[in-house]
Amino acid sequence: MLDIAFLGNQYHLNVGGEDFYLDLLFYNLKLRCCVVIELKTGDFKPEYAGKLNFYLTAVDNILKTEQDAPTIGLLLCKSKNDLCFTGHQ
Repeated sequence: MLDIAFLGNQYHLNVGGEDFYLDLLFYNLKLRCCVVIELKTGDFKPEYAGKLNFYLTAVDNILKTEQDAPTIGLLLCKSKNDLCFTGHQ
């Protein structure tokens, strides 16, 4: 059994009247949470982490139910940076 459901690519969210598009959105059935994946073709930039955090908060506010765990984010870049960012609060 697959424990993850694909919800969409370029998944549309409207936040404060502005349109945003998540690269990939999944739902993990075992963990009961959304998973946002952002894909970047260039090297890591700190603002990518800020944008991902914004998306995690938006998904939690718009899609998450009381039974769901907080949204998980994954940022995939062309190359890594020595900085490590963990989780979403």
